[in-house]
Amino acid sequence: MTLQNLLVTPDLNEIAPVHARLVCAMRYVHMARAQRSYCCRALATQLGSADAVRPFHVFMDEAGRAWPDPIALNRPCQMSLSYDEMLLVDLCTAAARKERGVFDELVEDMIGVGGRNAIWGAGRRLMAHIVGIVH
Repeated sequence: MTLQNLLVTPDLNEIAPVHARLVCAMRYVHMARAQRSYCCRALATQLGSADAVRPFHVFMDEAGRAWPDPIALNRPCQMSLSYDEMLLVDLCTAAARKERGVFDELVEDMIGVGGRNAIWGAGRRLMAHIVGIVH
């Protein structure tokens, strides 16, 4: 096992559609805000539902507050996920599956219990809207 193998993250076309929606939404918001062209309708299209827009923002705000460094997102044209994108998707997946132990294991070394609780609650609310769209 090489260091390069340990650092490899999946590509957007290799992950579940629900996960790709989340990553594309993260990248869209970041780029649209930087270009001052953010639109709730465009985000709703990325997420698949207008009802998911507010919970998405709450989830990302809670994660951003608790993350030890700024959240690193890859460029929209880059197919591979950043480590942070992959971790956020994994947190959402654990929240959707009600797997709190898995959720905590993923970030307990970098985020305190208060931050984890906030992200968990926001992730549960977000995924209640997202998972229903995909299934």
